[in-house]
Amino acid sequence: MKPYKILVLTITFILSLLSNLYAQNFFDQTLIAPGLNYSLTKTDTPPLAIHAVELDLSSPFIQLETVLANDSLMQRDTLSSIARRSGSTLAINGDFFDPATGMIVNFMVSNGELIKLPISRGVFAITRDGQPIISMFTLNINIETQYGIIPINSLNTPRGANEAALFTARFGKNTSVSTNALAGIDIELLDFSQALPCSGVITAKVGNMYYGVTSSPIPKSGGILSLGGRALSYLPYLKQGDVIRIVTKLTPSLNISQAIGGGAILLKDGNIVFNATGELPLPKEVTDKKNPLTAVGIDNNGKVYFVVVDGRNPKSEGMTYIELANYLKNIGMKDALTLDGGGSSQLIINGRIINNPSDGRERPIPNAIVVKTVIPKGEPRILSLHPRKLTIKEGETYNFTLLLQDIYGNIFPIDQEKVFWRLEGLSGFISKDGVFYAQSSSNGKIVATLNGLRAEAEVIIVPSQKISKILEDFESNILLSISGSGFDLNLTKVSISDSQSISGKRSLKLDYSLSKTGPSFIYINLNIPLPKESKKISICVYGDNSGHWLRGLFRDSNGRLWVGNFTSANKGIDWEGWRYIELDLSNLEIFAGDKNAKPEYPLELLQLYLVQLKEEKKNQGVIYIDLIQSL
Repeated sequence: MKPYKILVLTITFILSLLSNLYAQNFFDQTLIAPGLNYSLTKTDTPPLAIHAVELDLSSPFIQLETVLANDSLMQRDTLSSIARRSGSTLAINGDFFDPATGMIVNFMVSNGELIKLPISRGVFAITRDGQPIISMFTLNINIETQYGIIPINSLNTPRGANEAALFTARFGKNTSVSTNALAGIDIELLDFSQALPCSGVITAKVGNMYYGVTSSPIPKSGGILSLGGRALSYLPYLKQGDVIRIVTKLTPSLNISQAIGGGAILLKDGNIVFNATGELPLPKEVTDKKNPLTAVGIDNNGKVYFVVVDGRNPKSEGMTYIELANYLKNIGMKDALTLDGGGSSQLIINGRIINNPSDGRERPIPNAIVVKTVIPKGEPRILSLHPRKLTIKEGETYNFTLLLQDIYGNIFPIDQEKVFWRLEGLSGFISKDGVFYAQSSSNGKIVATLNGLRAEAEVIIVPSQKISKILEDFESNILLSISGSGFDLNLTKVSISDSQSISGKRSLKLDYSLSKTGPSFIYINLNIPLPKESKKISICVYGDNSGHWLRGLFRDSNGRLWVGNFTSANKGIDWEGWRYIELDLSNLEIFAGDKNAKPEYPLELLQLYLVQLKEEKKNQGVIYIDLIQSL
């Protein structure tokens, strides 16, 4: 077996990045198996819980399959039961279904066996060579006899009034007809040469014929051809004992091993295509209201992502289809498809339901996508702290979890007495069992070490009052400029950078070079209006320990200018790495005029600016600024 490269602590998992739509306050990621990783992102504004699983189908340790509840159509079971019965490590819900009968709506192929024909909606499929695809399909079935060809109208669906319907054992024990269909003739097709493929040819032998029936038993290793109404004209083509051919043709022509139907294609080639693909429409209550949602995406590298968004609860309001499309586009998905949502949106990992189903319990469903794992056991080599990122308020506590694993994802017990904890840049303390007590606003890391292994989590402590609004997170290409004096014009510039961020993918980057003579002032022109009710303004700064003074220039509604300090003049930026800092707007000083005047709200943040008055502290460096918020 070829060695499989495992990147755990530095995994390039795109869902660990935030889209420019949501500000993260909780992020966690866990290795399940090589090529299989789970993450959870939570936001406060809007309230959302987004569960995601990344799958690398090239991993030799995992196998993706589609499965039916109780192995036949029109059956329902809980997802945890489906996962347990199939021996799966992970499972998510599948296709939409008729709530009255449990019949799935769209295409399904399981381990190469064709189970249900496609309709005009999107499908997630895996080819036999392991390539994922999201597309729409059509499929034709013909039965070729020595007397002529019988076109098949439906597969594993109750026969209509004038149809030739094919049933396999996947339908259940007996055939059936729809409410508007009369009795017909059912013909046994015995000894299938292989399971019915979605594109190919198999042979079968004509067996017994059941006359004037609405139901007949389906042979376990074969099927039934049910003829009714005008389709009875095909009866002379079939003689008992004859060998016939069943020919299936899939368009596009792909060798599919697994397939499951979905609701709507959201993305194609990185573009939002919702409502633009000619698919059968879904009710607006499904697409246009905020609901729990399940989706599957494929990135540019061919990795598959399952995304489950909780909804209909105070901690997660859910998304509309277009909101989900934008989210998936912003986190780098190339193609994406919704699966069934609402109370059906569920995720099981290692036998445990991970998300928060809106019904308050598991909803029985008819089919699912499962992932099976076969992994060896190695030595404990990976120590990880959970969650990986956390925003916490002053005075709150959080119990961090430490996980010890091998490179295959197996979990080992931890002797807590041997764990050494420390804080970096945080105001608070942590107990020996991982309970963190947040004190005053700060930003830093919690670090745990065990037997030479290191794990860390990023933590931001914010004021106890709720953050009211994100004013700028630099995710879009906003217009930036600088002004001032006492710096080298050629070496000083402001830009949007993706090399550092505290929220989302990007931040503001200031490259500076201060002149050795005269005071240095670098003004970053922003012009950001503040909500009228703002009491404070906060920013996150990636410092370079330069000691430079960071200030803000504001304008009130009367046009007067005001200044405030994000750092003290003496200490300045005296840290390296990210730090959360804030400015109380009641402490602003008028730039020129009556020192007893008070600012008239609302205010506008005109500029952030860097100041250095001492020659010996002049230098060349870089700082980053992110997540400007009003409090």
